[in-house]
Amino acid sequence: MDKMLRSKKWILLFLLPALLIFTATVFVPIIWSMVYSLYSWNGVSAMRFVGLENFADMFSDKNFVQSVVNNLIFVAINVVGQLFVGAFVAVLLTYVGKGREVFKTLYFTPVILASVAVAKIWSKFFSVDPDGVVNSLLELVGLGGLKTAWLGNAATSLGSVSLVESYWHMALFMVIIYSGLITISEDVLESAVMDGASAWKMFWKIKLPLMSEVFVVALVMVVNGCLKAFDIIFISTSGGPGYSSELVATYMYKVAFTSAKYGYGSAIALFLVVESMIAVMLIRKIANRVQRNSL
Repeated sequence: MDKMLRSKKWILLFLLPALLIFTATVFVPIIWSMVYSLYSWNGVSAMRFVGLENFADMFSDKNFVQSVVNNLIFVAINVVGQLFVGAFVAVLLTYVGKGREVFKTLYFTPVILASVAVAKIWSKFFSVDPDGVVNSLLELVGLGGLKTAWLGNAATSLGSVSLVESYWHMALFMVIIYSGLITISEDVLESAVMDGASAWKMFWKIKLPLMSEVFVVALVMVVNGCLKAFDIIFISTSGGPGYSSELVATYMYKVAFTSAKYGYGSAIALFLVVESMIAVMLIRKIANRVQRNSL
């Protein structure tokens, strides 16, 4: 078996099925989107070549621009809610002795729930008639004046769905970061304690640099996932009220499958692919620069 795994031919053979599936489900749809984006087509009549007209319409479409801005805000909130809160909980878990597995299981529970279930549960929490958990708690602590229809208010809908998305995936990144933390040598940590390092310095100066690659991978996953986020938003608010919580993926779906503008929808889908690739490259470039400067 070891001899087989050292052979490049066997490695390629084992990778081939995954590569074929990835090509069929990722690369081929991207290529078709590139083709469709150059046409005007409603799915029934003949396709009409329009060149780059769909892209010009896209950048002059105020609703699309609003969805891009919303998406960036959504990403920023979720980086804090998923990654940093997840990292904070992961660090706390490293100080827990008895019962650690119970806490990890409880925290991880939302991840295994279906998006429909999570969205519907939080819709009840945010409801205003009758009052859900959020509005009831505000009333209980004397802040009843802040009660509102959190998902139905244009000023709060985006923040509310961002909170739901953070709740749903935070534990996944807690587990990833926790796995990185427990791989750090105990000898290194004990030496830091003997040198008088505080808990904060130990995390910032020792733990984080030693697991920087894990943190960067987690950051890429958060950003990439949030740029393509769809289900929680579509189920909870459908991008409303108005376009206050519209994201690029939900707007693309409406344009393509509700308005039957498949060429325009493909142009938006292609923008989403390019946007995600640029985000990943920027994160990697910044991370590499930070690592070089810290050496």
